[in-house]
Amino acid sequence: MEKRTAAFFGFFMLCMFICILSVYTVSSGAYLAQTAENQSSYKLTIAETRGTIYDCNKMAITGGEKEYLAAVAPSMESAAALSKVLPKNEMESIYKSLTAGKPFILKLPKNVNANGIDVFTVEKRYSDKQTAANIIGYLDGSGVGAAGVEKAFEEELSKKQGSISVQYKVDAVNRVLVGENRKINDTSYLKNRGVVLTIDKNIQEIAEQAAEKYLNKAAVLVTEVPSCKIRALVSLPTFSPNDVASALNSDDSPLINRCLSEYNVGSVFKIVSAASALEYGISPNTEYTCTGATDVYGGMFHCFNGKSHGSVNMKSAIAQSCNTYFINAMQEVPQAQFLSTAQNMGFGRSFEIAPGIVSRPGNLPTLKSLTIPRALANFSFGQGELTATPLQIAAMVNTVASSGCFTQPYLYEGLVNENLNYIYKAPEQKHTQVISDNTAALLKDFMKESIETGTSNKGKPLNGTAGAKTATAQTGKYNDKGVEIVQSWFAGFYPYDNPKYVITVFSEDGTGGGATCGPVFKQIADELGKKIIQ
Repeated sequence: MEKRTAAFFGFFMLCMFICILSVYTVSSGAYLAQTAENQSSYKLTIAETRGTIYDCNKMAITGGEKEYLAAVAPSMESAAALSKVLPKNEMESIYKSLTAGKPFILKLPKNVNANGIDVFTVEKRYSDKQTAANIIGYLDGSGVGAAGVEKAFEEELSKKQGSISVQYKVDAVNRVLVGENRKINDTSYLKNRGVVLTIDKNIQEIAEQAAEKYLNKAAVLVTEVPSCKIRALVSLPTFSPNDVASALNSDDSPLINRCLSEYNVGSVFKIVSAASALEYGISPNTEYTCTGATDVYGGMFHCFNGKSHGSVNMKSAIAQSCNTYFINAMQEVPQAQFLSTAQNMGFGRSFEIAPGIVSRPGNLPTLKSLTIPRALANFSFGQGELTATPLQIAAMVNTVASSGCFTQPYLYEGLVNENLNYIYKAPEQKHTQVISDNTAALLKDFMKESIETGTSNKGKPLNGTAGAKTATAQTGKYNDKGVEIVQSWFAGFYPYDNPKYVITVFSEDGTGGGATCGPVFKQIADELGKKIIQ
């Protein structure tokens, strides 16, 4: 009995071992089969796409230029086809790839139709002369946004994007197996997802052409009235996102976005001074006799080049840019109200024009410092401690053109899917009444006089008229010839009767706002005039 029990137990254990071995053999075989299948497949990624940056009309700003990328399966036929389109030196450079047998990627000058070569038309991220480069930004060496919109919207532009790849059947050393079909996977259409800006590509190009014609280190903005949406944003010198290294080595700092940077202001600030005086109750008809200079507690303040303007009222003081008129007038206005008017019109604070893109705040004097007569005198015509960005100047002029309503400038419209339908729409900026409609109307009239008969005359458009104000701001810095560097401004709205656009022009140097920046304003206004008529 014991022997039968032992024999039965032994037989039972043998059966169990055979069963376990069978299961292991089957599973191991399946695993090995799957491994063999994976090893016989080779995936070649041709391109990985990135979301597009669009203008307000959903016209692509990035990705305009095309190039041909080929997936090459080495063979006698593919080598022969390539030799017909590539020069000898390039054929020599790909010789090792052709003889190794492993599929590879190759850039071609044109399309090629041959077995073993799959050609794809892909978009280059940037053109060599990239529109709106300073606001678009650029990518780092790993393809991650490093500046501008590219950096601010890195997640939105990089996630859930498409690619182009080819999968081949290969042998153990990744040589393509003859006669086996390859599989192409193309989801590059997903690149249509992206970010929509308020920029109008056509207006941007108009502004770039005008700026590059007349200016060197400068900023130009075009904003729409009354929304203050940024339709063009130009910073000079510009740079190529395809060659950031050259920009890094340039003494002119092309990577700085001058539209978002702060500078000395000068007489364009007289718009704020006049607004403050009018709101306080000073009559625009108040007259003052300008002798070209005035003494403020022992400190002499001059009009530009010491020019005497004679008897002026507020309108002619704006038109002729009389410093001493406003030095005298602002002694009547409480300093707190003067400072508050500047703050309400956007000075002394930064603007977030899109998520993650923020301008400099500039600098305002403190209320305590304005109790010092000389500091108040400087502030009255935009000198002293005051600095501001071109964005702040644009917002100030937009307030005048919008019947006294302040609106912060902004750049961002929203996000779209691959069908260009909005999946998120940025909210409209709030409008705040900061000066009365009557004050704004008077300021518009003063600025019209400036462009008709005053310092802004060189910016007068060919068709219709406009309102504008110039500035030539002292910097206290001198060039190697001992001549003081002055920063020039020309800011205004167009057309006069029903303002559509605010045009702000700034130059880091020059001879004066009218002479240096006026022609830029004029050229842009003339081109916009054609657009308005259409």
